[in-house]
Amino acid sequence: MLMRLMPGNSIGEICYNIIVIYLIFTLLLTLYSVIRMRVVNGKINCKKNGRERMHKLSHEGRLSQLPVYTMDEMASNKKLSEVRLTFFPCDNPIDHRFVIVLPGGGYAHCCTTTEGYPVAAKINELGHHAFILEYRTRFNCSPYAPMEDLAKAIVYIKNHQDLFDVTLEDYAICGFSAGGNLAGIFGGRERGYEFYDVPKPKTIILGYPWTNLNHWHDHPYWNIWMAMMGVWLSVRCFIYMFGFFSKKDVRDSLCVQNYIDEDYPDTFMMAGGLDTLVPASRHADVMEAALTEHNVNHIYRKYFRLPHGIGVASKTSAEKWLDEAVEFWSR
Repeated sequence: MLMRLMPGNSIGEICYNIIVIYLIFTLLLTLYSVIRMRVVNGKINCKKNGRERMHKLSHEGRLSQLPVYTMDEMASNKKLSEVRLTFFPCDNPIDHRFVIVLPGGGYAHCCTTTEGYPVAAKINELGHHAFILEYRTRFNCSPYAPMEDLAKAIVYIKNHQDLFDVTLEDYAICGFSAGGNLAGIFGGRERGYEFYDVPKPKTIILGYPWTNLNHWHDHPYWNIWMAMMGVWLSVRCFIYMFGFFSKKDVRDSLCVQNYIDEDYPDTFMMAGGLDTLVPASRHADVMEAALTEHNVNHIYRKYFRLPHGIGVASKTSAEKWLDEAVEFWSR
């Protein structure tokens, strides 16, 4: 094929060869990025710590995994049975506050073993109680169902404060990727805590949040394969949330920056500079600009050599990010 690039070849043939080389090169680069992400994540997510903490609590009879909907509600809508709240009590809590952890998964599933249990275990280490919410995803999802599930979980915790030995005052929400989208939207009044009439979270903690779902085309990708991944992730999410046909203004309702105002909760956000699934420049950076515009108290940390899905990011340049986030919340 490359032998065609000889003097005398037509402009069309030269252009054809350039396009083919570009497609092959960018495909290989994309495959490398995805494989690297998988390899790195397997080493730094601390899945083992999450499992061990879960088994320890279970052995001690302290682990609680509970439905947030009643039996009657689940009987009338079987999709609600997917929603589950897991309580990780701290051994020696600093106080009675808690963090609700929302794993990511593109609204197609919940990455509970990588962004749920290990994160809750780390929050326990830092002296606080933690809940992990598994919300409705995939075809069990429907318009704003995850937001409804989060509100229902907060009401459940509120009604069982004595059982969990927690207080709803100054609680925090920690979300990753699509869980960050959920947490970010819930921090706004229009489609969040005020809409569902639940207490406002004191702090939102976001890990590589998927915030700018409907605007991938505003930030052109030079790599067509990565652009296709971005389009596919967004379209898949819109299908699960709103069905196969939805208008732009409806899709815009999943863009977190649209909900940020001067009353938005304090926010701690982190992202990886080598994130190919949810590029920081098109998501976290956009949200950071909105937080700055509205004078919201926030901290944004970007770790330039890290990919998507890093979770607690053990043994990396970001390994203390959750410590800093919890300290920010505590202040």
